[in-house]
Amino acid sequence: MSLKYTLKKDDTGQEVARLQKALKITADGKFGPKTEGAVKDYQEDHALAVDGLAGKRTLTSLGINVTAATDLSSWNGTVDFEKIKAAGCPAAWIKLTEGTTHQNPGREKKFESARKAGMIVGAYHFGRSDTYAGDPRDWEKEANNFLVQLEKVGCHSGDLVPVLDVEAGMKTDDNHNVNWCLNWLEHVGNETNSTPMIYTARFAWQLWLMRADKAALKKLLEYPVWYAAYIRKKRLVGPEAKLRGWKEWEVWQYTGHGEIDGVKGRVDLNWIAGEQFDKVRIP
Repeated sequence: MSLKYTLKKDDTGQEVARLQKALKITADGKFGPKTEGAVKDYQEDHALAVDGLAGKRTLTSLGINVTAATDLSSWNGTVDFEKIKAAGCPAAWIKLTEGTTHQNPGREKKFESARKAGMIVGAYHFGRSDTYAGDPRDWEKEANNFLVQLEKVGCHSGDLVPVLDVEAGMKTDDNHNVNWCLNWLEHVGNETNSTPMIYTARFAWQLWLMRADKAALKKLLEYPVWYAAYIRKKRLVGPEAKLRGWKEWEVWQYTGHGEIDGVKGRVDLNWIAGEQFDKVRIP
């Protein structure tokens, strides 16, 4: 699966609604005949190829900038960031740490190479709240592991915000998990002058988060979300039906089996929602 991003007939979701708002038509999030007609009218009026498809040129003309991003860990081996950027992917999150002691092999080299290539980079931490036996501040050990390594690779204004990866390694106590996440996010946010993002997916939400206290859960939902929901069909369908709690996604991981120049084998590919790029960067 490639980086090509085009909204077309039968697509649904928040980005279709964003397109409809830009076209000044009813924003129901469904790309039907009326939306296709509005796209064609806009294309004709602005000397664009009239095909009813909202691709890069049409979206850019409307002021909608959707940004491609990848995420990488030691599993991806040695990568060529210059080729990644040239392929149309200017942003990457790189795995930095996991648990209290693990540091991802090759992290410093990846950050150095990405910055040299002019990529916009950020770091993520794989949370493992299941490895502790009741320590009320076990989240702090993981946050500090992340922050120590983040200082080594650099954390600058304009970088991508830190991310807490919540997909496995959680306890069976939803209240513990949500409060653990909140503490990690708040602490890392304070130390990096940013609003960190949470990465998760439907199964993780259902297994480890959704039964938590409503007040704590509401607070968690205030953080931006990077949501994994893989495309199973040819049409572009956002993850809204699976989002569970969050009203909108900031980053959508749409495949874990993508292909891009500069990375050997399969790789995660993501879209940063239209006009949300600044929101996922450190001020």
